[in-house]
Amino acid sequence: MSRLKWQAVVAGVGGQGVLFVSRALASAVEHKAGAILISEVHGMAQRGGAVVSHLKAGPFSGPLVSQGQADLVLALDPGEAVRNLGYLLPKGWLVVNAPDLDFLSPKAKKALASFGARVLTVPATALAGQAGTAKGANVVLLGAAAAAGALPVRPGELERAICQGQPPARARANRELLALGAQAAAEV
Repeated sequence: MSRLKWQAVVAGVGGQGVLFVSRALASAVEHKAGAILISEVHGMAQRGGAVVSHLKAGPFSGPLVSQGQADLVLALDPGEAVRNLGYLLPKGWLVVNAPDLDFLSPKAKKALASFGARVLTVPATALAGQAGTAKGANVVLLGAAAAAGALPVRPGELERAICQGQPPARARANRELLALGAQAAAEV
């Protein structure tokens, strides 16, 4: 059986749950990859500064994703999407918490298109807020990424990884947030 070989960069700002997302992804893909490497850069996280996590699933020797090698850049903040675009593999996935790509310049939009990037924008913060769980935008974005096929796991596998070991109320809230993300991806 061949093992999964997959790389992702998760980026956001302090308080958005970047580290939770990375750990949830690691848990979801570990059985397919055998080995997981994570590197986290916290920066000024406690003050709303950049937080970036590199995740490698499979037979890698170092934890940092090289420029142009990420199968997925998942950005919880549009500004962090721009700062981390260089990591994206040609034909890779950019999944970003934004209503659309208007945060990018026309030149950047053209470059993404010529690069063959698959792009999914989701207003995850607004959707989580409507659900009464404003801090759940990260889970909404994960649900959208899984439903769109941007992850190497099925939505049910992701749900198990996120909800496992959670108190019942939190697990229920996370299932609702994942479903909101999946619905948003289906509407694109």
